[in-house]
Amino acid sequence: MAGAALTLIGGRRRPVAALAGAALLAGSACTRFGIFEAGIASAKDPRYTVEPQKARLAARREQQRQEAS
Repeated sequence: MAGAALTLIGGRRRPVAALAGAALLAGSACTRFGIFEAGIASAKDPRYTVEPQKARLAARREQQRQEAS
């Protein structure tokens, strides 16, 4: 939010534009690393990785049985 506000307020002046760019870059990096950490946490919990895979496999097998009948 700070980067966007700085861009709107004084984006034409070089120091303000540089500060706005740095704020936008920092926000982007925080978002990226936050999503990365969330992915690692969910991969460690089998409830989010193994169980959905088993459910999809069971559904696919059931569908194949119904098509074969």
